[in-house]
Amino acid sequence: MDRFNLVIGHSDPTFKDEISKQIDNSLFSLANVESCFTKLIKACKETSAKVLFIQNELIQEKDWLTLQSLASSTEIILISNNRIDAAKAFEFDLFDFILEPMANSRLCKTLDKLAQILTPEKKQIDLVSSLMQKLAPRQPEEQQIILKDAGRIKFLTPDEISWVGGAGNYVELHLNENERTILHRQTLSSMEQQLLPFGFVRIHRSAIIKKQAIREIRPTDNGDYIVTLKDGASLNLSRRYKQNMHGLIC
Repeated sequence: MDRFNLVIGHSDPTFKDEISKQIDNSLFSLANVESCFTKLIKACKETSAKVLFIQNELIQEKDWLTLQSLASSTEIILISNNRIDAAKAFEFDLFDFILEPMANSRLCKTLDKLAQILTPEKKQIDLVSSLMQKLAPRQPEEQQIILKDAGRIKFLTPDEISWVGGAGNYVELHLNENERTILHRQTLSSMEQQLLPFGFVRIHRSAIIKKQAIREIRPTDNGDYIVTLKDGASLNLSRRYKQNMHGLIC
């Protein structure tokens, strides 16, 4: 999972050390530290920061609307030595307020709340996957593939997949019965290993197909092949992967 960028705005340069001691480095990445409000907002936008800790002393009255706008995409924690400023944090839709001097237990509580808000889907998928493995161990032919799809958790069996296309760190799963495709964050090589036991083969650097989904294979003039699937999709079989079709064209 990608880490969430965290930015700090504070007049005391040692404040970042307290944050660094407590953050979960597998979840958060300290992207920038600034003591100027303008530079701080710029840093948040450039790093697509999901978390901002900002000291009240850096904020002028005209800056509050800017913070409120930023709060739509960034979880902002206001740091102040005055309890009255907690009302400001609430008024402008900020995530949390921490009173200085800051207690470690209070910081940990805020970081835990951030983790719960930023990773609910991942935790839910991990929990479902763990429960399925514990309660209903499956043989390979019954294996289900768990995907996050448009805010939902989708369960697929290999039989439902016709072919898989790759694009960087994502794969696009094309299903039978002309259902819409599903975009999933996983490399094609990783998906290939997962589907290999179920009759899937790599035919191109960007495509994996199910052998049972093939309708026809025809050669081209340059020595490659065109593979047509039962759903009508036509894909290139490159010479590099020709050996994967041994028994069909060799």
